[in-house]
Amino acid sequence: HLLVGLTAVGFLPASALGFGSAVRFHVASLSIAGSLHRPEAWKRLLHEIIQATSVEAEPSVLAVAPDDPKLFEHPFCVLVGKTGFEPLSDAAIYQLRRYLSYGGFLLIDDASGTGTGAFAQSVRRMVRRIFPTRTMSPLPNDHALYRSFFLLDAPVGRTRGSGVVEAVQLGPTAPLMFCTCDLSGALDRTVDGRNRNMLPQGELQRREAIKLGINLALYSLTSN
Repeated sequence: HLLVGLTAVGFLPASALGFGSAVRFHVASLSIAGSLHRPEAWKRLLHEIIQATSVEAEPSVLAVAPDDPKLFEHPFCVLVGKTGFEPLSDAAIYQLRRYLSYGGFLLIDDASGTGTGAFAQSVRRMVRRIFPTRTMSPLPNDHALYRSFFLLDAPVGRTRGSGVVEAVQLGPTAPLMFCTCDLSGALDRTVDGRNRNMLPQGELQRREAIKLGINLALYSLTSN
């Protein structure tokens, strides 16, 4: 998990472990009613992380509920959706707040590729409950996310969404990020390895989406 990724890129000593067990970096998919599970998208990203970086990753994706204590075993979590969802329970909100405050990272991906629909509205409502005293704001284009591994100008996925990644800042780190460009849609494949979605700019756009995914993973490992 967190320790292996950090020691692999040489940022923190082994004594820094305080979250999960020392296994390879992987992705957990937050499971709520109405969310999308795109394991092939994140497996692709994990393979790309292995090829491009020194992070030891495990190309596996596990589903976990927001109120399941096992959430704390998975420092990198994703929530993907395109439709609105019902408010989470108080227990789920409380656990997500603790998870993000203690070093977890949550990437929310709007599969509609707009950032303005029902899913985005539900996300904003959820984030306000998790962090009632903080706002989710666009990251500036010189933020560490855009240079954590590749130098990027803007977020790109299946679409270009709103053209920004929004985030909640906790001190020097941003443990919750909201992509409106359907990143997982650009990465997603069928079980036999074919790209699931055509992109307006083809493979060039897909490579930019992969770079964004790698940057998100490296940011989550090195920012805390």
